[in-house]
Amino acid sequence: MFRNFFRSITNFFLPSSIPIGTEEYREARILVNVFLVTGCSYILNSPTGSKLSASFITYLTLGCAVLCLVVAFLFRAGLSKVFAAHLFMVINATAMFLDIWWLGGTNSPSAPALYLLPTVSMLLLGIRGSLIWLTIALGALSFLFWYEKTYGALPIYYDLSQYNYYLMSSLYGTILCAYVIILVYEYEKKRALQGLVEKNDELKATQNQLIQSEKLASLGELAAGIAHEIQNPLNFVNNFAELSVELVKELEEELDQANLDKELIKELIADLVQNQEKINHHGKRASSIVRGMLEHSRTSSGERILTNINELADESVRLSYHSLRSKDKNFNAKFEILLDENLPQINASPQDLIRVIINLCNNAFYAVNKRRKTESEGYESIVIVRTQLEKGVVLLSVKDNGTGMPEDVKAKIFQPFFTTKPTGEGTGLGLSLSYDIITKGHRGTLEVNSKEGEGTEFVITLPIK
Repeated sequence: MFRNFFRSITNFFLPSSIPIGTEEYREARILVNVFLVTGCSYILNSPTGSKLSASFITYLTLGCAVLCLVVAFLFRAGLSKVFAAHLFMVINATAMFLDIWWLGGTNSPSAPALYLLPTVSMLLLGIRGSLIWLTIALGALSFLFWYEKTYGALPIYYDLSQYNYYLMSSLYGTILCAYVIILVYEYEKKRALQGLVEKNDELKATQNQLIQSEKLASLGELAAGIAHEIQNPLNFVNNFAELSVELVKELEEELDQANLDKELIKELIADLVQNQEKINHHGKRASSIVRGMLEHSRTSSGERILTNINELADESVRLSYHSLRSKDKNFNAKFEILLDENLPQINASPQDLIRVIINLCNNAFYAVNKRRKTESEGYESIVIVRTQLEKGVVLLSVKDNGTGMPEDVKAKIFQPFFTTKPTGEGTGLGLSLSYDIITKGHRGTLEVNSKEGEGTEFVITLPIK
């Protein structure tokens, strides 16, 4: 109840032009709260003047309370934050100096309150602004010391028998005022941190949505590539199936004759066996392509299984190539797949690795295609995918002779949402996700070597164990 009451008072003095929930809004709330807290402390301190038989102190404190309220209204009317803060500091610095001067100079119990000037100015104006008021506070104290040393102690205009009362009143008031002001700052900081946590959660949710969109986009691109790639083994299956039907008919005709030609029958059966082997081989090839596609589209469970990197590399390159061919009929590039036959199987997540290799191949084909469009004469594009075993790790590299990258781009290539592609052609998440999959998910490394105008090579290292 009280919190809502004080919040409504604070909100009353906030300019309507400040967007709610922003850093500027938080700073404005702190500013207004400091104005109001200081004004209230002046009002509560005003009876002290009557107690000490010093009416000047009473008028001074009540006047400062009114001026704090005036500054709050001016800020609400559109006075800038910096100007309002400096005006507030001028009022308080003047009041403190007059209070100290009137009540005995450095012997005044209110002299220690000068430390509030740099403290509060730090809160309202930051480091640079607070340096001004730190200088003013130190200058005021230095002036008082100099004046008293030169001209003697300042006269005391209050009942000295009440010195202890005034000292305790000043200390209590100063401590409570400082505490409440810092409390306001901590409360606003806590709200700001909570807002940052909520924004961070929103950003994570948005990033997850973008990741899913990236996967769906790549899935759509690969669908066309799969249709093209799977057509080859299906054509073989259909052709050998037709040939097998013809051979069966010939075999039936031969069996119907009285004089059987055993040699011919054996040849026909051998041809049938060979055809069935071809059908089986290309059927498995088609099945392998479909399985690769399913693994790419399936959400990774993170489960590690024994994985043949050579098979993943071979499937990924072909899927990437044909997906680009389906999007751009004019696209053409040579690619070589150099596989180390002695490569052992390693524990890995096939779904994740397929995404990484396809992404690297897509970037390589994109780079060579881009260079081909600008250097059509004498340029032969090529992408080389290589696997090899070296010093207890599996190396997989994707090398192209495309456009390459300058050093400033290479330094940021793995940052989320950084992309050199035109708007609509890249999200900047592909390489960032690939880097996380390799380094965090598989404890490997993903490095890039590139020279502008000559080409790029991405090198993945994966530990065998």
